This record gives sequence, C-alpha cells and structure tokens, in this order.
Amino acid sequence: MKNYLTSNWQKILPGSKACSNRSPRQRIALAVRSAWAGLMLTMACTAWAQGSGEIITVQRGDSFSQIAARITGNTTGWRKLYDPSRSNIANPNLISVGQKLELVTNADGSRFLRAIGTATAAKRATVAATTPAPVPAPEVVSPTPLVIGVLPFIPAATLHTQYDNLKRYLERQGAFKVQVVVPANFKAYYDAMMADEFDVAIAAPHMARTAQLDRGMTPLGIYQPRIAALFVAPADGGVASPRDIQGKAIAFANPQSLVAMYGQQWLRSLNLEPGRDYEPKGARTDLGVGRMVLTGDAAAAIMSNGEYRALPPDESSRIKIVESFARIPNFIWLAKPSLEPARAERLRRDMLQFFADKDEGAAFAKATGLNGFVEVDDATLKELDPFVAATRRAMGR
Repeated sequence: MKNYLTSNWQKILPGSKACSNRSPRQRIALAVRSAWAGLMLTMACTAWAQGSGEIITVQRGDSFSQIAARITGNTTGWRKLYDPSRSNIANPNLISVGQKLELVTNADGSRFLRAIGTATAAKRATVAATTPAPVPAPEVVSPTPLVIGVLPFIPAATLHTQYDNLKRYLERQGAFKVQVVVPANFKAYYDAMMADEFDVAIAAPHMARTAQLDRGMTPLGIYQPRIAALFVAPADGGVASPRDIQGKAIAFANPQSLVAMYGQQWLRSLNLEPGRDYEPKGARTDLGVGRMVLTGDAAAAIMSNGEYRALPPDESSRIKIVESFARIPNFIWLAKPSLEPARAERLRRDMLQFFADKDEGAAFAKATGLNGFVEVDDATLKELDPFVAATRRAMGR
C-alpha cells in the first residue's frame, strides 16, 4: 500500500494536474479513493510500533536490566527490550530515577522499552555520540545489604578475616553492600539457610544439594579445586595406613560434614566399620581434632584440606597426611528463592571474575587455598544425591 501511494499520488489527488480533465463524478470517486488510501497509509505507518499504555517510572535501585527482568522473567531479557535506534536511550546503563519508560509493541509482536518525556533528540544525539557501545547493564547499589551466610567449618574469626577480602571486592564492584554471617554451628547454619535468613548461602556441597531439592534454592556456582579428604596421624606415630587404627579411635572434625561421610564410606570400603573396628570421636571445638591426635585421644583423624590448613602451625607441623583418599565437590553458592533474578545474576557474574582480581581475589586464594569459581553442572549436583538422606537425618529434617 505504501509503495502504491508513493508512486501514484499524482494520479489520485483531486487537486493534481492528472484530475483536471475528469468529470465531477470521477473527481468525487478519486477524492473518496484518496481519503481511503490516506487512512490506510496512516494505519500502515502506525502499525509498526504501538505503545501498550504501560508506563514504568524508574525507582531508586532500578536498572534497565532489572526492569526488563520484571517484564520478561529473564535476567538477560534487557537485550530483547533495548532497541538502540528506537528506545530513546543512548546507553541502558544511564537511566535515572523518575525517568518514564513506555512498553512498545511492534507489528510482529516483539516489544521494546522507549523513554518518554526525557531529553530532546538533539541532547540524545550528543549523548549517543560520546557514549561507548552499550554493555549488559549493571545493577545500581541496593540500599539493602546482601546477607551472605558462610558454613562454620573452621573458626568463625578465621572465616570473617578471609571473607573480608570477598566483601570488599563485591562492594567495590558497586552492586552490593555485603553482610557476612557465620552461625555458631552446622545445625544453626542449616536451619537459617532453610528459613531464607541468607540471601546467599555458601554451603557444604551435600547441604547445598539438599537445600536445592527441599527448598528450591538456586545454585550460582562452585569453588575450585575439589576438596581433598585427608586421613592424618601424628608425624612421629606408628600409623602408616588405615589398617593401623584397628581397635583405636578416629577423630572427625565434624561428623555432619561431607568429608566425614566420605571418610566413613572409605573406611567401610576397607572393611572397617565404626563401633566394631574403630571408635569414631567428634572434636569438641573446631581446632580440637588436631589436639586430639597430638594428645593421644585419637590415633588418627579424618579432615578436609581446608581444616588441615586452618590448624595452628605448631600443630600442623607435628601431624602427617597419611593418605588423601577422595576429592569431593567444593562449597556451592546458592541464592534463596526470593532473591531478585537480576541481583543473583550480577553476583554470579562478579564471582566468576573474583579470582582474577589481583588484590582481594589473590589474597582470598592465598588464605583459603581456593583458586576459582565456576558454574556448577548437573553431574556434580547428582554426584551428591547419595548423601541427601544422610544430610536430612543429620540436620534433624
């Protein structure tokens, strides 16, 4: 229709030269056809993009990607709703409180957000000329701190010191104020996690899988490398293999830990049953397992490499690693079900870059022995399924 009108307008306009030799009846017919064609042209042009009537006012704490996520239900949905030529937004990173956005629907059903009542076209052109090409829009700082719960597998003071590096990194990224919480024990941590007291939980892998299945928490990523499960004994003692602990006590840093569960599974594979072939003993404090081995309260101990690294130097120097018997998945980051998708996605992106940070990331890696943060795959999560029932029992659920 549009092409027809463009090429034939002189033939159908009543006042044109082409109409001067027409009869009155012909001129009336041409006028009617002209009016009808004009109406069709208007309809054809306006059908390209029609406002839905939905007007969104940018609030404090909003970003383009957060607004887009509320519309599309997808944290990457901002790309579908940003049109560089028609959104009237030179850079989706640069929206402001009070700005109004209209949801516009194209003729093909696709949609985009268009700024209305904002800068003039000339001002927008100036901004566009001086603004780099748009990148995924970062979220602005939320006034509400992001609460991160950390499992207390080593002393709380040590964890707080280590996680100060990560806290400073995330806050420096400009997306979050961060509060790190370390509960008193495994049970208190697990109950708080399942009650959504943490926005993000940094959980032992068997607890993470259980929380995913039972509470609907979302895995964001997993630390690297895998955890080394260790069988240790006094450096000057006579324990050279698990067989040497027959009829003796073995200390476990925490019987509820996945390392302890793996340890008992490993000992069973050697035909060593708790209560029959050895006496399992739990440490009374986080550091007690090392002292139990050194004082003779236990002939050997099962612990993780992280727990071994946390021992005071005067203790670790007198304890030998007899065997590293398993490498198990490391701690998993989980988002509670109600955490905003855009906020969770921003946190995940920041953590994927954390260990490349030469300041805070490097210091955290040196203190913890960790060296990476990657997305967690289904195979790793399913590897933990045999321990879910035992985790529920251990946690009283």
